[in-house]
Amino acid sequence: MYEFALALHNLTRWLVLGVALVLLVRGVLGLRQGSYGATDRRLGVIYTGLMDLQLLLGLILFGVSPFMRALFANASAAMQQSSSRFFLAEHWVLMLLAVILAHIGSSRVKKLEDDRLKHRQSLIFYGLSLGLVLLGIPWWRPLLPLG
Repeated sequence: MYEFALALHNLTRWLVLGVALVLLVRGVLGLRQGSYGATDRRLGVIYTGLMDLQLLLGLILFGVSPFMRALFANASAAMQQSSSRFFLAEHWVLMLLAVILAHIGSSRVKKLEDDRLKHRQSLIFYGLSLGLVLLGIPWWRPLLPLG
């Protein structure tokens, strides 16, 4: 269960990053062109859904990971090491905030009428969300779950 959840969490990260980049590029282009269409809305929903999936997988990993169990067993010592502290205190906080920003952005965009304002709100909230995701990714770990 642990290995599967970790691999899926790792692979889904790339989907999140890919959709976020497309979403932001469309947002920039949309500010110039002004039209906010069904594809833009769909991308926002997909991004937010992928973020929710990542949160769920992260919560599962929090519960089943032997690494996390070891950190919690000696949290004070874990907080002294930067890589351990990252997972114990920083990663999940950054990612939770990123999920919240994605949901706020999705909600705000849905309520607006003006297409340029939709693109602006999309860029602001999804951009901030992506920024937190990029800060919260453990770049020093394997980028793909290979064996």
